Amino acid sequence: MLYTFARFILFLLFKIFFRLKVFGRKNFPEKGPLIVASNHVSFLDPMIAGTAAPRKLIYLARDTLFRFRPFGYILNRVNAFPLKRGKGDLAAFRLALGKLSEGQAVLVFPEGTRSGDGNLQASKSGVGFLHSISKAAILPCYLKGSMEAWPRHSRFPRHSTISVHFGKPLRFDKDFSGNKKESYLIIAREIMKAIAELKIYADKNS
Repeated sequence: MLYTFARFILFLLFKIFFRLKVFGRKNFPEKGPLIVASNHVSFLDPMIAGTAAPRKLIYLARDTLFRFRPFGYILNRVNAFPLKRGKGDLAAFRLALGKLSEGQAVLVFPEGTRSGDGNLQASKSGVGFLHSISKAAILPCYLKGSMEAWPRHSRFPRHSTISVHFGKPLRFDKDFSGNKKESYLIIAREIMKAIAELKIYADKNS
């Protein structure tokens, strides 16, 4: 209930203040396990992706955001769960795999952290691991304009234009090498290539 209400309010706010546009919604599977893999440049990104997505998303958020209990409570109510960033949080991966096994959609940022200059960064292997174990489809997503709307070191958001671009679902049904970790990384790189292609399209058409 809170998720639906929050999504509706955010949609109105983003339409008014950021002239939010969404492209490729038809590429979004209506049901089934799904990994939504997006670039990451702003604090706004999870909210933007969740507002643009036509179905509910599960979020893995930085664990420090949950330290203030009232805020942590709200995060839990809107499908966000803590992730210990940079430490290979196995509990968070297990949770994500559990949600995928239930047929839900999980939002991940393959780069692991926000980009400082807006350019795409190298992907971590975690998204490749999630795909290999869950066999869930991967939906590449590119968020354009969120860095201008709320730069990394700015205290408040600014009026700007934001667009969300969903690509076609991807699947990698074979191992790319005999080494599992290397296979995860190769898959992650292929996902970033798909996001990079969406970036090129977004830069030309929005």
